[in-house]
Amino acid sequence: MVLDATGAKMSKHIGNVVSPWEVVPRYGADAVRLFLIASSQVWVPRRFDESMIRDMAGRFFLTLKNVYSGIFAQYANFGWSPSESDPLPAERPVVDRWMLSRLATVEREVDERLEQFDATAAARTIMDFVLDDVSNWYVRLNRARFYDVETADSRAAFATLHEVLVVTTRLLAPFAPFVSDWIHRELAGTSVHLAPFRRSLGTNEGSDETLERAMSRVRTLAKLGRAAREEKEIKVRQPLSRLVCVVPDFRAGELRDLLPLLASELNVKAVEFADSGSALATLVGKANYRALGKRFGKQTPEAAKIVEALSSDDLLAFERGETVSITVNGETFPLLAEDVTIVRHASGSLLVREENGLFAALDPTITPELRREGMARELVSKIQQMRKKERYAVSDRVRVDLDGGPELAAVVKEYESYIAGEVLANEVAVGGGLADTPDAVQTIELDAETVRIALTRVN
Repeated sequence: MVLDATGAKMSKHIGNVVSPWEVVPRYGADAVRLFLIASSQVWVPRRFDESMIRDMAGRFFLTLKNVYSGIFAQYANFGWSPSESDPLPAERPVVDRWMLSRLATVEREVDERLEQFDATAAARTIMDFVLDDVSNWYVRLNRARFYDVETADSRAAFATLHEVLVVTTRLLAPFAPFVSDWIHRELAGTSVHLAPFRRSLGTNEGSDETLERAMSRVRTLAKLGRAAREEKEIKVRQPLSRLVCVVPDFRAGELRDLLPLLASELNVKAVEFADSGSALATLVGKANYRALGKRFGKQTPEAAKIVEALSSDDLLAFERGETVSITVNGETFPLLAEDVTIVRHASGSLLVREENGLFAALDPTITPELRREGMARELVSKIQQMRKKERYAVSDRVRVDLDGGPELAAVVKEYESYIAGEVLANEVAVGGGLADTPDAVQTIELDAETVRIALTRVN
Protein backbone atom coordinates (compact mmCIF):
# COMPACT_ATOMS: atom_id res chain seq x y z
CA MET A 1 0.00 0.00 0.00
CA VAL A 2 1.43 3.36 -1.04
CA LEU A 3 0.54 6.18 1.37
CA ASP A 4 0.90 9.91 0.98
CA ALA A 5 3.69 11.91 2.60
CA THR A 6 1.73 12.23 5.89
CA GLY A 7 1.00 8.50 6.13
CA ALA A 8 -2.63 8.68 4.97
CA LYS A 9 -4.04 6.21 2.45
CA MET A 10 -4.20 7.74 -1.03
CA SER A 11 -7.75 8.51 -2.11
CA LYS A 12 -9.34 10.53 -4.90
CA HIS A 13 -11.99 11.55 -2.37
CA ILE A 14 -9.51 13.46 -0.20
CA GLY A 15 -7.38 14.55 -3.16
CA ASN A 16 -4.01 13.12 -2.12
CA VAL A 17 -3.48 10.78 -5.09
CA VAL A 18 -0.14 11.12 -6.90
CA SER A 19 -0.20 10.49 -10.65
CA PRO A 20 2.73 8.48 -12.05
CA TRP A 21 2.38 10.41 -15.32
CA GLU A 22 3.29 13.59 -13.43
CA VAL A 23 6.02 12.15 -11.22
CA VAL A 24 7.93 10.15 -13.85
CA PRO A 25 8.55 13.11 -16.23
CA ARG A 26 9.84 15.17 -13.31
CA TYR A 27 12.33 12.64 -11.94
CA GLY A 28 12.68 9.87 -14.52
CA ALA A 29 11.37 6.32 -14.43
CA ASP A 30 14.62 4.93 -13.01
CA ALA A 31 14.60 7.33 -10.05
CA VAL A 32 11.00 6.50 -9.18
CA ARG A 33 11.63 2.74 -9.49
CA LEU A 34 14.78 2.85 -7.39
CA PHE A 35 13.11 4.98 -4.70
CA LEU A 36 10.15 2.60 -4.39
CA ILE A 37 12.40 -0.46 -4.20
CA ALA A 38 15.07 0.98 -1.88
CA SER A 39 12.80 2.87 0.53
CA SER A 40 11.22 -0.25 2.10
CA GLN A 41 10.31 -3.86 1.47
CA VAL A 42 7.56 -4.28 -1.12
CA TRP A 43 5.17 -5.85 1.40
CA VAL A 44 5.49 -2.93 3.85
CA PRO A 45 3.17 0.10 3.47
CA ARG A 46 5.25 3.11 2.52
CA ARG A 47 4.87 6.84 2.38
CA PHE A 48 5.37 8.44 -1.02
CA ASP A 49 7.17 11.76 -0.63
CA GLU A 50 8.51 13.37 -3.80
CA SER A 51 11.26 15.13 -1.88
CA MET A 52 12.62 11.71 -0.90
CA ILE A 53 13.05 10.80 -4.57
CA ARG A 54 15.46 13.73 -4.89
CA ASP A 55 17.21 13.00 -1.60
CA MET A 56 17.60 9.25 -2.11
CA ALA A 57 17.50 8.21 -5.75
CA GLY A 58 18.36 11.63 -7.18
CA ARG A 59 21.53 11.93 -5.12
CA PHE A 60 22.57 8.42 -6.11
CA PHE A 61 22.09 8.96 -9.85
CA LEU A 62 23.85 12.32 -9.73
CA THR A 63 26.82 10.70 -8.01
CA LEU A 64 26.91 7.81 -10.50
CA LYS A 65 26.76 10.23 -13.42
CA ASN A 66 29.55 12.37 -11.94
CA VAL A 67 31.77 9.31 -11.48
CA TYR A 68 31.15 8.18 -15.07
CA SER A 69 30.90 11.47 -16.99
CA GLY A 70 32.81 13.85 -14.71
CA ILE A 71 35.75 11.57 -13.97
CA PHE A 72 36.02 8.46 -16.14
CA ALA A 73 34.68 9.59 -19.53
CA GLN A 74 36.13 13.10 -19.38
CA TYR A 75 39.70 11.96 -18.76
CA ALA A 76 39.54 8.68 -20.70
CA ASN A 77 38.91 10.82 -23.78
CA PHE A 78 42.58 11.79 -23.58
CA GLY A 79 43.38 8.36 -24.99
CA TRP A 80 42.66 5.50 -22.60
CA SER A 81 40.83 2.34 -23.59
CA PRO A 82 41.14 -1.20 -22.20
CA SER A 83 44.25 -2.95 -23.51
CA GLU A 84 46.94 -5.46 -22.62
CA SER A 85 49.15 -2.58 -21.46
CA ASP A 86 46.91 -2.11 -18.41
CA PRO A 87 48.58 -3.61 -15.32
CA LEU A 88 47.10 -6.87 -14.09
CA PRO A 89 44.95 -6.53 -10.93
CA ALA A 90 47.59 -8.19 -8.74
CA GLU A 91 50.17 -5.64 -9.97
CA ARG A 92 48.07 -2.57 -9.27
CA PRO A 93 48.40 -0.27 -6.22
CA VAL A 94 46.81 -1.47 -3.00
CA VAL A 95 43.90 0.99 -3.26
CA ASP A 96 42.96 -0.53 -6.64
CA ARG A 97 43.15 -4.04 -5.22
CA TRP A 98 40.90 -2.96 -2.35
CA MET A 99 38.41 -1.42 -4.78
CA LEU A 100 38.24 -4.61 -6.84
CA SER A 101 37.85 -6.67 -3.67
CA ARG A 102 34.93 -4.53 -2.53
CA LEU A 103 33.42 -4.87 -6.01
CA ALA A 104 33.57 -8.67 -5.82
CA THR A 105 32.07 -8.62 -2.32
CA VAL A 106 29.22 -6.33 -3.35
CA GLU A 107 28.60 -8.38 -6.50
CA ARG A 108 28.23 -11.53 -4.38
CA GLU A 109 26.05 -9.82 -1.75
CA VAL A 110 23.65 -8.31 -4.31
CA ASP A 111 23.28 -11.66 -6.08
CA GLU A 112 22.62 -13.47 -2.80
CA ARG A 113 20.03 -10.93 -1.67
CA LEU A 114 18.16 -11.08 -4.94
CA GLU A 115 18.19 -14.89 -4.75
CA GLN A 116 16.44 -14.40 -1.39
CA PHE A 117 13.94 -11.96 -2.99
CA ASP A 118 15.30 -9.14 -0.83
CA ALA A 119 15.35 -6.47 -3.53
CA THR A 120 15.41 -3.63 -0.98
CA ALA A 121 18.64 -4.80 0.67
CA ALA A 122 20.19 -5.48 -2.74
CA ALA A 123 19.37 -1.98 -4.01
CA ARG A 124 20.70 -0.34 -0.85
CA THR A 125 23.91 -2.35 -1.11
CA ILE A 126 24.54 -0.99 -4.62
CA MET A 127 23.67 2.57 -3.60
CA ASP A 128 25.92 2.52 -0.52
CA PHE A 129 28.75 1.05 -2.58
CA VAL A 130 28.60 3.77 -5.24
CA LEU A 131 28.14 6.65 -2.78
CA ASP A 132 30.55 5.64 -0.03
CA ASP A 133 33.15 3.27 -1.47
CA VAL A 134 33.43 4.39 -5.09
CA SER A 135 32.72 8.13 -5.06
CA ASN A 136 33.51 9.35 -1.56
CA TRP A 137 36.58 7.20 -1.05
CA TYR A 138 38.19 5.64 -4.14
CA VAL A 139 37.54 8.39 -6.69
CA ARG A 140 38.15 11.21 -4.23
CA LEU A 141 41.50 9.79 -3.12
CA ASN A 142 42.65 8.94 -6.64
CA ARG A 143 41.40 11.89 -8.68
CA ALA A 144 44.94 12.99 -9.62
CA ARG A 145 45.66 9.55 -11.13
CA PHE A 146 43.09 10.22 -13.87
CA TYR A 147 44.87 13.30 -15.22
CA ASP A 148 47.20 11.17 -17.36
CA VAL A 149 46.69 8.11 -19.56
CA GLU A 150 50.28 7.10 -20.28
CA THR A 151 51.74 5.90 -16.98
CA ALA A 152 51.16 2.42 -15.58
CA ASP A 153 49.68 3.97 -12.44
CA SER A 154 47.10 5.95 -14.41
CA ARG A 155 46.23 3.00 -16.61
CA ALA A 156 45.69 0.90 -13.49
CA ALA A 157 43.27 3.52 -12.13
CA PHE A 158 41.32 3.71 -15.41
CA ALA A 159 41.15 -0.08 -15.73
CA THR A 160 39.93 -0.41 -12.15
CA LEU A 161 37.24 2.25 -12.45
CA HIS A 162 36.15 0.86 -15.83
CA GLU A 163 35.58 -2.58 -14.30
CA VAL A 164 33.77 -1.06 -11.32
CA LEU A 165 31.39 0.87 -13.59
CA VAL A 166 30.69 -2.07 -15.92
CA VAL A 167 29.92 -4.47 -13.06
CA THR A 168 27.90 -1.86 -11.16
CA THR A 169 25.66 -1.12 -14.14
CA ARG A 170 24.95 -4.84 -14.52
CA LEU A 171 23.97 -5.10 -10.86
CA LEU A 172 21.88 -1.95 -11.20
CA ALA A 173 20.05 -3.06 -14.36
CA PRO A 174 17.03 -4.71 -12.65
CA PHE A 175 16.43 -1.54 -10.62
CA ALA A 176 17.31 1.18 -13.15
CA PRO A 177 17.11 -0.35 -16.64
CA PHE A 178 17.55 2.88 -18.63
CA VAL A 179 20.50 4.63 -16.95
CA SER A 180 22.37 1.35 -16.54
CA ASP A 181 21.89 0.51 -20.23
CA TRP A 182 23.13 3.94 -21.35
CA ILE A 183 26.34 3.73 -19.29
CA HIS A 184 26.96 0.07 -20.18
CA ARG A 185 26.61 0.78 -23.91
CA GLU A 186 29.12 3.64 -23.56
CA LEU A 187 31.59 1.41 -21.68
CA ALA A 188 31.16 -2.00 -23.31
CA GLY A 189 29.37 -1.24 -26.57
CA THR A 190 26.49 -3.63 -25.84
CA SER A 191 23.20 -3.54 -23.96
CA VAL A 192 23.44 -4.28 -20.27
CA HIS A 193 20.34 -6.47 -20.62
CA LEU A 194 22.24 -8.87 -22.88
CA ALA A 195 25.24 -9.09 -20.55
CA PRO A 196 25.76 -11.64 -17.75
CA PHE A 197 24.35 -10.35 -14.47
CA ARG A 198 27.38 -11.59 -12.58
CA ARG A 199 30.94 -12.43 -13.61
CA SER A 200 31.98 -16.08 -13.51
CA LEU A 201 33.89 -15.83 -10.24
CA GLY A 202 34.02 -18.41 -7.49
CA THR A 203 32.16 -17.94 -4.22
CA ASN A 204 34.85 -15.73 -2.67
CA GLU A 205 37.12 -15.20 -5.67
CA GLY A 206 38.29 -11.64 -6.05
CA SER A 207 37.59 -10.74 -2.42
CA ASP A 208 40.34 -10.02 0.10
CA GLU A 209 38.66 -9.94 3.50
CA THR A 210 41.81 -8.92 5.37
CA LEU A 211 42.45 -5.98 3.02
CA GLU A 212 38.82 -4.84 3.28
CA ARG A 213 38.92 -4.94 7.08
CA ALA A 214 42.21 -3.05 7.10
CA MET A 215 40.81 -0.34 4.82
CA SER A 216 37.75 -0.12 7.06
CA ARG A 217 40.03 0.62 10.01
CA VAL A 218 41.91 3.25 7.99
CA ARG A 219 38.65 4.96 7.02
CA THR A 220 37.57 5.05 10.67
CA LEU A 221 40.92 6.56 11.66
CA ALA A 222 40.52 9.15 8.90
CA LYS A 223 37.06 10.07 10.21
CA LEU A 224 38.40 10.40 13.76
CA GLY A 225 41.34 12.49 12.55
CA ARG A 226 39.03 14.87 10.69
CA ALA A 227 36.93 15.25 13.84
CA ALA A 228 40.08 16.11 15.80
CA ARG A 229 40.97 18.79 13.24
CA GLU A 230 37.48 20.27 13.41
CA GLU A 231 37.74 20.51 17.20
CA LYS A 232 40.63 22.96 16.88
CA GLU A 233 39.38 24.42 13.57
CA ILE A 234 42.53 23.35 11.74
CA LYS A 235 41.92 23.33 7.99
CA VAL A 236 42.59 20.08 6.14
CA ARG A 237 44.96 21.93 3.80
CA GLN A 238 47.19 22.79 6.78
CA PRO A 239 49.81 20.00 7.09
CA LEU A 240 50.50 18.57 10.55
CA SER A 241 53.51 16.65 11.74
CA ARG A 242 52.06 13.32 12.89
CA LEU A 243 49.12 11.07 13.66
CA VAL A 244 49.34 8.51 16.46
CA CYS A 245 46.98 5.52 16.14
CA VAL A 246 45.81 2.56 18.14
CA VAL A 247 44.28 -0.31 16.14
CA PRO A 248 43.79 -3.24 18.55
CA ASP A 249 43.02 -5.96 15.99
CA PHE A 250 45.84 -5.14 13.56
CA ARG A 251 49.59 -4.91 13.88
CA ALA A 252 51.26 -1.86 12.40
CA GLY A 253 52.92 -3.95 9.68
CA GLU A 254 49.58 -5.27 8.44
CA LEU A 255 48.43 -1.70 7.75
CA ARG A 256 51.74 -0.53 6.28
CA ASP A 257 50.63 -0.41 2.63
CA LEU A 258 47.59 1.71 3.51
CA LEU A 259 49.36 4.27 5.69
CA PRO A 260 50.26 6.62 2.78
CA LEU A 261 46.52 6.90 2.04
CA LEU A 262 45.79 7.76 5.66
CA ALA A 263 48.62 10.29 5.80
CA SER A 264 47.42 11.92 2.58
CA GLU A 265 43.78 12.00 3.69
CA LEU A 266 44.63 13.73 6.99
CA ASN A 267 47.56 15.72 5.54
CA VAL A 268 50.11 14.54 8.10
CA LYS A 269 53.81 13.90 7.60
CA ALA A 270 53.99 10.66 9.56
CA VAL A 271 51.70 7.98 11.00
CA GLU A 272 52.81 6.30 14.21
CA PHE A 273 51.30 3.55 16.35
CA ALA A 274 50.84 3.19 20.09
CA ASP A 275 50.20 -0.11 21.90
CA SER A 276 47.10 1.06 23.77
CA GLY A 277 44.76 4.01 24.08
CA SER A 278 45.90 4.60 27.65
CA ALA A 279 49.03 6.19 26.22
CA LEU A 280 46.88 8.75 24.39
CA ALA A 281 43.91 9.43 26.64
CA THR A 282 42.70 8.70 30.15
CA LEU A 283 39.07 7.78 30.74
CA VAL A 284 37.46 8.94 33.99
CA GLY A 285 34.08 7.78 35.27
CA LYS A 286 31.73 10.26 36.95
CA ALA A 287 29.11 8.53 39.10
CA ASN A 288 25.45 9.37 38.56
CA TYR A 289 24.19 9.50 42.16
CA ARG A 290 20.52 9.67 41.18
CA ALA A 291 20.68 6.48 39.08
CA LEU A 292 22.83 4.66 41.64
CA GLY A 293 20.52 5.72 44.45
CA LYS A 294 17.62 3.80 42.91
CA ARG A 295 19.66 0.58 43.07
CA PHE A 296 21.88 0.96 46.12
CA GLY A 297 19.95 3.18 48.54
CA LYS A 298 22.12 3.86 51.60
CA GLN A 299 25.06 2.17 49.91
CA THR A 300 25.09 4.77 47.10
CA PRO A 301 28.18 6.69 48.35
CA GLU A 302 30.21 3.47 48.43
CA ALA A 303 28.93 2.40 45.00
CA ALA A 304 29.77 5.84 43.58
CA LYS A 305 33.28 5.62 45.00
CA ILE A 306 33.81 2.24 43.31
CA VAL A 307 32.41 3.51 39.99
CA GLU A 308 34.77 6.50 40.01
CA ALA A 309 37.72 4.22 40.77
CA LEU A 310 37.22 2.15 37.60
CA SER A 311 40.29 2.07 35.36
CA SER A 312 40.50 3.47 31.83
CA ASP A 313 40.57 -0.08 30.44
CA ASP A 314 37.39 -1.00 32.35
CA LEU A 315 35.60 2.10 31.07
CA LEU A 316 36.78 1.50 27.52
CA ALA A 317 35.52 -2.10 27.67
CA PHE A 318 32.20 -0.82 29.02
CA GLU A 319 31.93 1.59 26.07
CA ARG A 320 32.49 -1.31 23.68
CA GLY A 321 29.47 -3.06 25.16
CA GLU A 322 31.30 -5.53 27.38
CA THR A 323 29.90 -6.32 30.83
CA VAL A 324 31.65 -4.51 33.66
CA SER A 325 30.61 -5.23 37.23
CA ILE A 326 31.14 -3.51 40.57
CA THR A 327 31.14 -5.20 43.97
CA VAL A 328 29.41 -3.44 46.87
CA ASN A 329 29.47 -5.07 50.33
CA GLY A 330 30.38 -8.42 48.81
CA GLU A 331 27.57 -8.40 46.23
CA THR A 332 28.31 -8.01 42.51
CA PHE A 333 26.19 -5.79 40.25
CA PRO A 334 26.52 -5.12 36.49
CA LEU A 335 27.30 -1.50 35.66
CA LEU A 336 24.47 0.17 33.74
CA ALA A 337 24.76 2.95 31.16
CA GLU A 338 22.89 5.42 33.37
CA ASP A 339 25.21 4.74 36.33
CA VAL A 340 28.24 6.56 34.91
CA THR A 341 29.28 9.41 32.63
CA ILE A 342 32.61 8.76 30.91
CA VAL A 343 34.93 11.73 30.38
CA ARG A 344 38.10 11.68 28.28
CA HIS A 345 41.25 13.58 29.16
CA ALA A 346 43.87 13.69 26.41
CA SER A 347 47.43 12.89 27.42
CA GLY A 348 49.70 15.82 26.58
CA SER A 349 48.87 18.18 23.70
CA LEU A 350 47.55 15.58 21.26
CA LEU A 351 44.00 15.88 19.91
CA VAL A 352 42.47 12.47 20.63
CA ARG A 353 39.36 10.79 19.20
CA GLU A 354 38.21 7.19 19.80
CA GLU A 355 35.61 4.84 18.35
CA ASN A 356 35.15 1.16 19.19
CA GLY A 357 38.67 0.87 20.55
CA LEU A 358 40.35 2.67 17.64
CA PHE A 359 42.24 5.82 18.62
CA ALA A 360 43.45 8.65 16.38
CA ALA A 361 45.56 11.38 17.96
CA LEU A 362 46.81 14.40 16.00
CA ASP A 363 49.73 16.60 16.98
CA PRO A 364 48.34 20.14 16.49
CA THR A 365 51.70 21.92 16.64
CA ILE A 366 52.19 24.08 13.53
CA THR A 367 55.81 24.95 12.89
CA PRO A 368 56.81 27.86 10.59
CA GLU A 369 57.71 25.29 7.90
CA LEU A 370 54.31 23.61 8.15
CA ARG A 371 52.61 27.00 8.13
CA ARG A 372 54.27 28.00 4.84
CA GLU A 373 53.32 24.68 3.26
CA GLY A 374 49.73 25.22 4.39
CA MET A 375 49.73 28.67 2.79
CA ALA A 376 50.99 27.15 -0.47
CA ARG A 377 48.19 24.57 -0.45
CA GLU A 378 45.61 27.26 0.28
CA LEU A 379 46.96 29.37 -2.57
CA VAL A 380 46.68 26.41 -4.96
CA SER A 381 43.07 25.86 -3.88
CA LYS A 382 42.14 29.48 -4.60
CA ILE A 383 43.80 29.41 -8.03
CA GLN A 384 42.05 26.15 -8.90
CA GLN A 385 38.72 27.75 -7.99
CA MET A 386 39.55 30.65 -10.31
CA ARG A 387 40.37 28.20 -13.12
CA LYS A 388 37.03 26.50 -12.63
CA LYS A 389 35.12 29.78 -12.55
CA GLU A 390 36.78 30.87 -15.81
CA ARG A 391 35.82 27.51 -17.35
CA TYR A 392 39.36 26.62 -18.34
CA ALA A 393 39.89 23.17 -19.83
CA VAL A 394 41.73 20.76 -17.57
CA SER A 395 44.75 20.91 -19.91
CA ASP A 396 44.91 24.72 -20.28
CA ARG A 397 48.22 26.28 -19.24
CA VAL A 398 48.20 29.57 -17.32
CA ARG A 399 50.34 32.38 -15.98
CA VAL A 400 49.90 33.33 -12.32
CA ASP A 401 50.83 36.81 -11.05
CA LEU A 402 50.80 37.38 -7.28
CA ASP A 403 51.03 40.55 -5.22
CA GLY A 404 51.47 40.45 -1.45
CA GLY A 405 53.90 40.82 1.43
CA PRO A 406 57.11 39.10 2.52
CA GLU A 407 55.31 35.96 3.74
CA LEU A 408 53.89 35.40 0.26
CA ALA A 409 57.34 35.85 -1.29
CA ALA A 410 58.79 33.26 1.09
CA VAL A 411 56.02 30.78 0.29
CA VAL A 412 56.43 31.15 -3.48
CA LYS A 413 60.21 30.90 -3.25
CA GLU A 414 59.94 27.59 -1.38
CA TYR A 415 56.95 26.08 -3.22
CA GLU A 416 57.02 27.63 -6.71
CA SER A 417 57.41 24.30 -8.52
CA TYR A 418 54.65 22.70 -6.46
CA ILE A 419 52.23 25.59 -7.12
CA ALA A 420 53.05 25.65 -10.84
CA GLY A 421 52.61 21.89 -11.18
CA GLU A 422 49.26 21.82 -9.40
CA VAL A 423 47.65 24.67 -11.36
CA LEU A 424 49.42 24.01 -14.71
CA ALA A 425 51.24 27.34 -14.65
CA ASN A 426 54.06 28.09 -17.07
CA GLU A 427 55.11 30.91 -14.75
CA VAL A 428 54.36 32.01 -11.18
CA ALA A 429 55.48 35.64 -10.69
CA VAL A 430 55.42 37.51 -7.39
CA GLY A 431 56.29 41.08 -6.48
CA GLY A 432 56.26 42.50 -9.99
CA GLY A 433 52.67 43.73 -10.06
CA LEU A 434 49.76 42.10 -11.84
CA ALA A 435 49.43 41.33 -15.54
CA ASP A 436 48.00 44.10 -17.75
CA THR A 437 45.02 42.16 -19.14
CA PRO A 438 44.43 39.09 -16.95
CA ASP A 439 41.41 36.82 -17.38
CA ALA A 440 40.58 37.07 -13.67
CA VAL A 441 41.75 38.91 -10.57
CA GLN A 442 40.92 37.98 -6.98
CA THR A 443 41.93 39.33 -3.57
CA ILE A 444 42.18 36.83 -0.73
CA GLU A 445 43.36 36.64 2.88
CA LEU A 446 46.21 34.15 3.09
CA ASP A 447 46.96 33.49 6.76
CA ALA A 448 46.22 37.12 7.73
CA GLU A 449 48.15 38.51 4.72
CA THR A 450 46.27 40.19 1.85
CA VAL A 451 47.18 38.64 -1.49
CA ARG A 452 46.04 39.57 -5.01
CA ILE A 453 45.97 36.87 -7.68
CA ALA A 454 45.85 37.47 -11.44
CA LEU A 455 45.22 34.52 -13.76
CA THR A 456 45.90 34.53 -17.50
CA ARG A 457 45.45 31.65 -19.93
CA VAL A 458 48.55 30.99 -22.05
CA ASN A 459 48.00 30.00 -25.69
